[in-house]
Amino acid sequence: MIDWYGVCANSLWIGGLSVLLAVWSMAYYESQRTGQRIRAVWDSLGYRWAITVGLLLFCGGLAATDKRLWAQLLWGLLGMAFIVEQLVWQREYQSLSSTAAERPIADEE
Repeated sequence: MIDWYGVCANSLWIGGLSVLLAVWSMAYYESQRTGQRIRAVWDSLGYRWAITVGLLLFCGGLAATDKRLWAQLLWGLLGMAFIVEQLVWQREYQSLSSTAAERPIADEE
């Protein structure tokens, strides 16, 4: 008989790794195309959300496949830390972009 729970739980972490690999591949391609560093491409908002989703899927899959409660809690805490880090980064990103938009452009005379 097929263990459907095991199939679904393992597909979570495999899917998370595939998302991370796809994001890295797209960021590497974009950095080569534009001549930017890969780190600068990764810091854009869309890539950061995709990375967070991939990390959450990975942590969720490993928490679902582990039998020990303490390990499940650690994987859950790590997943929550990724969410908090993303939200903090997004708030800082938005505040920096809003202050840059409010700053008047000095006329060169």
